[in-house]
Amino acid sequence: MTERQQELERIRDEVRQDPEDVSDDTMKYFWKLVRQIKREPQPDDDEIIVAAEARDILFEVSRGRTYRLGPSLAVMTLIGLVPLAVYLWLLQTPLVWSSILTWTLTDIWQVVFRFICVMGVVAFFYPLGRVIAGMVLGIRLLGMCRDQYYEPTIKIDYVTFLKTPPPKRKWFFFFAGFWTVITSIIVGIIGLIVAGDLTGFIPATILLLFEGYVVYSGNPSPTRGEMGHYNREKKIEKAWRKKLAQPE
Repeated sequence: MTERQQELERIRDEVRQDPEDVSDDTMKYFWKLVRQIKREPQPDDDEIIVAAEARDILFEVSRGRTYRLGPSLAVMTLIGLVPLAVYLWLLQTPLVWSSILTWTLTDIWQVVFRFICVMGVVAFFYPLGRVIAGMVLGIRLLGMCRDQYYEPTIKIDYVTFLKTPPPKRKWFFFFAGFWTVITSIIVGIIGLIVAGDLTGFIPATILLLFEGYVVYSGNPSPTRGEMGHYNREKKIEKAWRKKLAQPE
C-alpha cells in the first residue's frame, strides 16, 4: 500500500464519519492527492477506488440525490422541446433582419422572446454534451444531479474518470462546454431555414466569446463552467506529459 493510499483511506474514513463537517484543510489536501493521481502516467487502481469513494460521499452531501440517467435525460429533452416549439411558433411573426435599423419596439421584443427560447433549448439540452463526450471518450456517467448553482448536470463516475488519461479528460470538458454553442447554432440554422431568422446565432456568438475567453485566460476555476474544468485538465496534462517523458 502506498503512502498516498494510506492518506486517502484516512480521509475517506474521516469523511464517512461526518461528511457534513469536513474541514477546509482536509478538503484541500484530498483534492491535492487527487491531482497527484491525475498526473500519474499509470495511476494505481487501489488509490483511484479509495479516492472515488471519498469523492462520492462528498459529492452526495454537496449535490444531493443523483437520478437515473436515462429517464432524466428523457425528461430534460422533452422539457427542452417546449422552448423550441415556442421559438418555432414565434417565427410565424415576420421579422425582417435587413431592416434592423427600423425595427419597432414590438420587433425588439420579438427578438428578446426568441432569444430566451433559444437559451432555454441550450440549457435543457446541455447535459447531452457530457453524454456524447462520455460515450466517445470512455468516461462512464452515473446519472443526473444538480450542480453548485442548482442547475441540472451529469454526475461522472470517478473511477473511469481518473483512469482516463488527461488528454481525454480535457477534451471531455471541452466538448461538453462547446456543445452549448453547437446547440445554439443548430437552432439558429433551423430558424434561418424556416423563416430567415438569425436569433439563434446571437447566443451562439455570446457563448463562443465567453468560452473562448475562459480558454484564453487559462482560468481553471469551476465557476468558469466546463471550460474552467478544461483548463484544469490541460494544466494537469502538461505535468502528466513531463512524467511520461521521464525514463523509468
